[in-house]
Amino acid sequence: MAMILILDDRATNRAIYARLASVIEENVSAELFGDPLDALEWLEGNRVDLVITDFKMPGMDGAEFTRRFRALPGGAAVPVLVVTAHDDRGFRMRALDAGATDFLQSPIDHFELVTRARNLLALGRQGGAAAGSTAEGSAATPSPVPSLDPLQAQGALGLARILDSLPAQVSAADREGRCIYANAALAATVGARPAELVGAGPALLFGASRGERSRAADLTVLASGAPLPPYREEAEGCELLTSKAPLRDADGKVTAVVTTSIPLGPEPGR
Repeated sequence: MAMILILDDRATNRAIYARLASVIEENVSAELFGDPLDALEWLEGNRVDLVITDFKMPGMDGAEFTRRFRALPGGAAVPVLVVTAHDDRGFRMRALDAGATDFLQSPIDHFELVTRARNLLALGRQGGAAAGSTAEGSAATPSPVPSLDPLQAQGALGLARILDSLPAQVSAADREGRCIYANAALAATVGARPAELVGAGPALLFGASRGERSRAADLTVLASGAPLPPYREEAEGCELLTSKAPLRDADGKVTAVVTTSIPLGPEPGR
């Protein structure tokens, strides 16, 4: 069952978001709050899969709320969708800089909110599955090929078949930035077969500019050992919602970074 926290100081908006949450998928549960401090107190002892928060609220805005939520245990990897009535890039950047995953302009399009929320929940689950897989693989026998050990520990062929069925672009890069896995969706973006991308650098997989950003994000994950909150980025002809998670070997050492990107749709104006 998915748990969604909805934060808005207006009761009417909370009621609307709660109704929309019920159609995102089956068995969704929503907790509604009008006060950011009450929401943060609840989050200290409860699990949540998605946060939807207003930006402008008395006492604490959505950016500050997001920043405090990210500092809570378990809050770093949960998608946060910020709703703002401000048609100003500065407000959006404040929310994103605080750790927001995505944002919507108010008044919201109901269909767009449901679609964005569904994608964010899917992204959060994929990040959790990657973390769970590494935990399950901790007792596996090490592979003679160190860079492929995390994948082989899970049964690489079966895992590859599962990942190839996803509409998301999934890849894994070792500590030197070399690709050790790419799924079919990612390979299709560069006109190659997945096996042909093994050993490639980030520039070949993602292009020069995005590849440089991806490598910098990978180094952050390798240094901290923690996943990065999902973030939006531009690719060729579309926007992507990207997350990164550490991949550990049998000894618990982070040996690679898994990158998952879900297409959000065409870029504005294209």
